[in-house]
Amino acid sequence: MGAAPAEAVSPSEVRHVLVTGATGFIGRFLVRDLLAHDAGLHVHCLVRAASAEEGFGRLRANMEHAETWDDDFASRIHVRAGDIDQPRLGLSRADFDDLCANIDAVYHLAATLSLAASYAAIRRVNASSLRNVLELCLRTRYKHLFYAGTMGIFPQYVCTFAHEYEGSRIVHEAQPDLASMKKTFPLGLLGYPWSKLVAEQALLFAQSAGLPMAVFRLGQTSMASTGYSQPSNISQRLFAAAVDVGSVPSGFTLQSTNDPADTLSRTCTDISLNPERRFTLYNCCNPTPSYRTVSLEEVGLDLPEVSYQAFRRACQARGDASPMAGYWPVLDHFGRYWLRGTEAATSLPISDRAIREDCPRPIEWPGPLTRYVRYNRWVRTHREDWPHPLPRRSLDFDRLVKQARRYAGENGVSFEDTYPGWMLEGLEQLVEALNSPEAGLPDDRIGHIVFDMCRLLRNNAELAGERRRHPVIERQEIVRPVFIVGINRTGTTYLHRLMARDPRFWALRAYEYVEPVIAGGDYAGLAGTPGDPRRPLAADVFKASGIIDSFEGIHHIGIDEPEEDIPILRLSFRAWMFATRHPIPTYERWLEASGSRESYALHRRVMQHYTWQRRERYRGADGQWLFKMPTHLMELEALTEAYPDALFIQTHREPAQFMGSWCSLVERIRSTVSRPRPPEVLGAEQLRAMSRLLDRAVAFRESRPELDDRWIDVSYYDLVEDPMAVVAQVYDRRGWPLRPEAVAAMEAWLDEQMERRRTEKRHTYDIADYGLTRKAIDEAFVRYLDFLSGSGRRASLL
Repeated sequence: MGAAPAEAVSPSEVRHVLVTGATGFIGRFLVRDLLAHDAGLHVHCLVRAASAEEGFGRLRANMEHAETWDDDFASRIHVRAGDIDQPRLGLSRADFDDLCANIDAVYHLAATLSLAASYAAIRRVNASSLRNVLELCLRTRYKHLFYAGTMGIFPQYVCTFAHEYEGSRIVHEAQPDLASMKKTFPLGLLGYPWSKLVAEQALLFAQSAGLPMAVFRLGQTSMASTGYSQPSNISQRLFAAAVDVGSVPSGFTLQSTNDPADTLSRTCTDISLNPERRFTLYNCCNPTPSYRTVSLEEVGLDLPEVSYQAFRRACQARGDASPMAGYWPVLDHFGRYWLRGTEAATSLPISDRAIREDCPRPIEWPGPLTRYVRYNRWVRTHREDWPHPLPRRSLDFDRLVKQARRYAGENGVSFEDTYPGWMLEGLEQLVEALNSPEAGLPDDRIGHIVFDMCRLLRNNAELAGERRRHPVIERQEIVRPVFIVGINRTGTTYLHRLMARDPRFWALRAYEYVEPVIAGGDYAGLAGTPGDPRRPLAADVFKASGIIDSFEGIHHIGIDEPEEDIPILRLSFRAWMFATRHPIPTYERWLEASGSRESYALHRRVMQHYTWQRRERYRGADGQWLFKMPTHLMELEALTEAYPDALFIQTHREPAQFMGSWCSLVERIRSTVSRPRPPEVLGAEQLRAMSRLLDRAVAFRESRPELDDRWIDVSYYDLVEDPMAVVAQVYDRRGWPLRPEAVAAMEAWLDEQMERRRTEKRHTYDIADYGLTRKAIDEAFVRYLDFLSGSGRRASLL
């Protein structure tokens, strides 16, 4: 009888690990994450190859393909040419004995992943070969064994908790129900889940004999958070087949349960090397993969819905060329669970307790929109690696209206009342302008633009639904709101966020703008808390748009920061900010002629919702709304008609200084949404736009002298030099008390800004880069400069 194996080392002392399946989809991320986790860690990889050199080349190629390779890793990667299915893993006795003596942990990922295969066909690789791995782990000394299992052993997970599985739940450290498995997973058709269950049970038995081990039950994955994707996954095949034949089976939606491979890998790595880990079975999936189902129309895809049988016939007519060739038995079996339209699950009743408690770092699951945008971008930029046809997206007014009708129906509101004719006219003008050559809209951004338009339409319907449920919203009063209206790059954001630290003011945070309504209406319990469901939705929208990266060093964006009220006016589809983001002169001319009166009436109507929400949150307490948006200067007549008692703070700065900064910002904004234009063209365009904006503001102020006492003018230079002094002057002019707690909050925020600016990349610009000169700029803004001179303000403000 042989001696008992020596004890395993502590996870904190692991230095040599073996990875099987390193060249696979998850494996190429796991190798990267292990090496990145600890600079002293060496990763040995078992690769099927004629030699170690060939195996190394295959591993490196696969990691480069997934963009996980780093040349610095090479010295700590040791490839062994072998085969999981062979005795001693296909290694010589000496090599196997060497592994037995020196390996501290084994990550067993290797498996046949075919979903459409019988148990008999894959038993040997997926189940029987486990004895070879166990021999390694039990020889000489115990090795930690980490096994890549699957959530697919649970019928309710595979069936998306639909039909007979509705209401079921996968609890912490649960085991699948064998009777359900036998009914749902026929051995002759679906052997994969059975093979993984057999392996998992064998490992649990080995654990009872003293083997330290854990099973990571991985959720369904066919992509990484970077967008890198696996074309062989059945969900990818189904979508590709739909694109191939130009139609979708009834009930098809874009898949939401698709956990990024790199997130799964990083989570498994962190848990496995955590000496404090406590659990054995880990449900490694995101229990809230999406906040709603997404239809193809919402991302700009026009694929008509047909019956399942018609779709099947169309695909089969393509023969082996169809991406679904060979997969019909699986889809026939699961189609009624997977093809459920808007009823598809957006949250999964799965306990993720083990991964939350044993992972030492927070697990960050990218949102569904971010996943979709990155996937779409990766596929288009790696066309040579993608075997499937690419869909053609379009921005179409009639299809947007169709979606609007659906949103109205879902919220139980009238389409005509929710989307009046003036709003639809704005939408039509905007769509026409964005589709023009002048807009330069890249093909890979169309889907995102359509989704954004649908989000605005849906928000309108949800607001209308909230008003129907709570008629008291109609009676909400908004008293003496304050509008900071300086032109862009004159300190408006700085002043807005500074004053918003005072509790007397109500200022909307970015996440409130993105999703104005909390489903269920629990504003007293959820609004403003870390559990506010609008926060992850907003984070997903911002990440998918790339706006945070675009604004880096120019304009700090955070979902919890006060932001300008652009999103409210965007709900009207008649707003100047659309022309800032996109070069659409036809839309600008139309908006110039039609005006924004209805847009500002909608602004006030929407603010009644936010007022009611805040009063619900603060149990009836009141606040004074604080807004900020430069383009309000274009529509002061419409604004004062909507808010007759509005107060204004206008910031001022030398035009030659704000024009360079503004042109640089517009160039950055448009870099992701339109094809580049010559900088001098952009400079001329923005000089016209900004001077027109200030000319309109001057005309309003000169024509309404009775409103002079409503205005306070602030110097950008004074604001930067001594912000608290400027705030004190504003408060004194208005007779507002500046309380100590407000001062403390403002000063704390100023300290945070100073610290952040020490580390961030500074914004640099030059008017000459945009074909502008100081003389040309001063001439363009002559009316504005004369207005300041005539009022005696120029010297003190500029």
